[in-house]
Amino acid sequence: MNCIDHRLWILLILISLPPSLQATEQKPIVNSGFATAVGTTGMTVNGQVHPHGRYTRYYFEYGLTTGYGNQTPTRDLPPRLAAYYQESWDHGYGGWYKRDGPMEYHDQGGQPGGFVRYCSPTSDDHNHDDGIGTLHLASYVYTGPLSAPELKDLILFLSAGDPDLRGAKVSLSVRGRDWVANGSELLWWTQSQSNIEVGTNPGWKRANWAYTGYLLTDLLKTGRWEKAEYRLEHNSEHWTFGGNHLQLSNRLNYPYWPIDQSQGHVNCDFFHLLAFVDPENPPQGAIDFDEFQLVYRNKSLVFSSNGGHLTAAPRSDSDPATLTDGWRHGPHRMWQSDENPKEPLEFIYHFDQPVMINAVQLHQNPEWPTKDIELEAFDGNTYTPLCRSQLPQQGMPNANFAFIVKRGLATEAHALKVRILSGYRKARWGLGEIEVFGSGATMLPDDALYQVNTDIMNLRPGKTYHYRLVADSNGRNRYGSDRTFTVPRDAKPRVRTGLSSRITSTTAKLNGRLNPLGQPATFYFEYGTAPGYGKRSPSFYGGLQLVPRTAFVNLSNLQPGTRYHYRLVAENDAGRSHGADAAFETLSE
Repeated sequence: MNCIDHRLWILLILISLPPSLQATEQKPIVNSGFATAVGTTGMTVNGQVHPHGRYTRYYFEYGLTTGYGNQTPTRDLPPRLAAYYQESWDHGYGGWYKRDGPMEYHDQGGQPGGFVRYCSPTSDDHNHDDGIGTLHLASYVYTGPLSAPELKDLILFLSAGDPDLRGAKVSLSVRGRDWVANGSELLWWTQSQSNIEVGTNPGWKRANWAYTGYLLTDLLKTGRWEKAEYRLEHNSEHWTFGGNHLQLSNRLNYPYWPIDQSQGHVNCDFFHLLAFVDPENPPQGAIDFDEFQLVYRNKSLVFSSNGGHLTAAPRSDSDPATLTDGWRHGPHRMWQSDENPKEPLEFIYHFDQPVMINAVQLHQNPEWPTKDIELEAFDGNTYTPLCRSQLPQQGMPNANFAFIVKRGLATEAHALKVRILSGYRKARWGLGEIEVFGSGATMLPDDALYQVNTDIMNLRPGKTYHYRLVADSNGRNRYGSDRTFTVPRDAKPRVRTGLSSRITSTTAKLNGRLNPLGQPATFYFEYGTAPGYGKRSPSFYGGLQLVPRTAFVNLSNLQPGTRYHYRLVAENDAGRSHGADAAFETLSE
């Protein structure tokens, strides 16, 4: 073998290796993060892992000494951000709702084309008054099977009804129309049901979380279209638990569910809504929404980095890779057959390892719609029928709803065959996306920094624990630094003074974090031109949940060009707590 042949042979060997082994091995970067209390017997611990695109698992060690002795359950890092939902509102309201019905649709004046509008004030949502407070539901869409019965056909079924939004990316255009916030904030909100098997029957339990790490309110001031782009950072410090309202009969329907589970299973709906609403002084005006896009975790078993591989496809000028690119439909995102197909068209996907198929979702090609379709699972010996159905020719109210979803399949498979049997048009048959969901696959993460968190329960009040994050990649552990947390000794509220914002010559917003630890709490900010403060804001109700929430006040009548000190103060029946001192300086006139 000559030198050229030798190098070619080595190159062929490298190409034949799995992608996870082709690159020089890089060890995961692991950082232990901040911890916050869950009542007086639990803590939420945060951390960061950079897996360099390699399959990685993680857990937290904890204990009363640096020997630890305990660990949380081991979990996989979520798969890649490679599933997409987009709504431009160019052809109707798109299945989006406000509190009292479908959103108001306008066919011109958007970015470009149509848009939807929310007009305030609307009726108050008091379901979370003992948590984050009163809400106004500006815009929302159903993600899973738990909508009201009369709306059952207007469900997006992202990831067959169980989308993973941990670390998701959100972008949209918003415009305020004579908008006056009156202290409210426009933000992202999710609702997830922990006992999905109950459905909408009595006893359902849904956790609501507000993403308070990014507020859209300031974008509404200009009266022009403004672009918002942000990540749903999976750090518990960026979220506020919605909570419940003890005076309402449904209070037991809104219990706490840890943020890692609830954001990994957003099986009800997601919103942009108005939080911190004062019912006596509600926000006024209108908000326009356009060009919404959500990028979330792609859990499909036929997605290439999850171990699914296309091994057979009909001859066509169209690229079959578009069937598993994460997009439901759209230009250059759909497959179509050659002209005048005469017989069934087959696609075969093989899996790196046997999987359990629990659900499939097939999306239509609106231009060349498929009619009859069937799926067969290969168990290692033979193909057996998995399901057969008819796709809708069109989606109502638009193409995002042109799909079929089959759940509860519970079928083991080494491979999957998708057969298009007929189409609505003779000239061509087509599909938008093939999605398959279940378990058993090794799903590769992004080559990016992940934020992770886990709840640790049954801890001893008042005790100090050591903890650290551990990441396992290729059977080798990497360890974050040792850190400590102290479990609350009693139910006296915990507070932390945060940064100031929206500073002008005479106004400022003071921020912080408050944990009522299960007892009704109030909070206020002390402030003044010296560390002794001398002034205090009005008191506000801080709820009675077991986990931290955002707390803030808006100050006015400040002196221009002046340095102010401030701190957060909260109290409940167990006592009073003071945050650390912080400072800001107003702008000069």
